[in-house]
Amino acid sequence: MVKGDGSFPDTAGLLAILLGTINGRIDELFDLSSLPRKMMEIEKKYRLTTDKNNIDAAISKFFSRFDKFLEQGEITIEKLITFVGVDQYFIVNKNDDELIFRYRVGANRPPQLTVKFQIKKGSNLIRGEINLDVKYEEPEKIRAFMAVICVLSDSYQLFAVQQSGNIWIIKEPNGNLIEVVAYRVKGISSSSKTDCFVEIEPLNSKNIEQVVATIEKYEKALQLTDLVCEESIADMFRP
Repeated sequence: MVKGDGSFPDTAGLLAILLGTINGRIDELFDLSSLPRKMMEIEKKYRLTTDKNNIDAAISKFFSRFDKFLEQGEITIEKLITFVGVDQYFIVNKNDDELIFRYRVGANRPPQLTVKFQIKKGSNLIRGEINLDVKYEEPEKIRAFMAVICVLSDSYQLFAVQQSGNIWIIKEPNGNLIEVVAYRVKGISSSSKTDCFVEIEPLNSKNIEQVVATIEKYEKALQLTDLVCEESIADMFRP
């Protein structure tokens, strides 16, 4: 026999959990023009060399500069991750906007579906970045989901790249956490070219000005000023 009084629990508590700190009604879209810091990527990319035959030497020289910088600054390595994986890109265009969807899988990096978009047209320094954790066993679902997104767009491009490298999470004496990534990229589907990069991204800075100042400090100390790369991976490896 089914027991109970036939009533349903109040959904107010559930809605509070679902909505979190988002302002607005549950039937309203999120305002992408006013993103919280956790949905923003503020980083700079540097191309270590333009000579594909000099990649090993360029990475080795950067490692040497980086080690010396850490020792002199009394900076500690909180975490070091060596990774290899594949990023599948879905570049979606709608009206005058471009959204970069990336499905990432690989070793030592959890599978993830990400969408990135420029907050200021023409600049990749500060971008919107929304990450969703997904399961290893669901690649077909992810591609089917992205197929729907692509069908709804005005136009789209698909391609994939292979990445391998190191991720350092380092900590300064004042408590600042910075992510430094040195990695290789090789085109798979649309391009066979190989390139190598360094990225610097402060993780716990309180405001954009502080983030930019920290990036510039590391850029100068690691002798990366002349190696700034304004293009995104999607820009460089798309068909």
